[in-house]
Amino acid sequence: MEVYPSRYEAWVILRDGTKVFFRPVKATDGPFLLELFKKLSPLSISLRFLFPLDDLSEKTVYQFTHVDYKKDFGLAAFVDNGDSGAIIGVGRYAYDPENERPELAVVVRDDWQGKGLGTLLLLRVVNIGRENGFSRFGALIDSQNRVIMSIFRRLGYDYKIYRREQDAYFIEIRA
Repeated sequence: MEVYPSRYEAWVILRDGTKVFFRPVKATDGPFLLELFKKLSPLSISLRFLFPLDDLSEKTVYQFTHVDYKKDFGLAAFVDNGDSGAIIGVGRYAYDPENERPELAVVVRDDWQGKGLGTLLLLRVVNIGRENGFSRFGALIDSQNRVIMSIFRRLGYDYKIYRREQDAYFIEIRA
């Protein structure tokens, strides 16, 4: 694993004036991620994972928290300085060797949605990915997830839907 990149730590201000602390995910964040998951609605879980889930497996938590900060990166949003309190959102990418690009994902706790947090997480994670040499990103999006599609448009990303499958879109974003 790479050295923790503290340069990505930052306080950000949301649309409503609330200050939130962003920092890269750490290997010790498993309990924070499990707590975030418990506070997500079934709809938010389904939109993020594309199917209902009752819990995050130990393997998934490990995968989400043990990143190399280059090919795999996670950015957590905290309501405090990031060592206590709660994660209220996460943006991440994970390199997919089959498609030769990282896959993006963002989730925001339901009571924090609509404040611009998801947009800020996505923007920062894509910019970090660019710094790490990526210009293309993939995403598997629930076809009902109009919010994320409007975020892509608003941020000016060039994206195309390259496959539709049942209730999901496979998209590629050029950043």
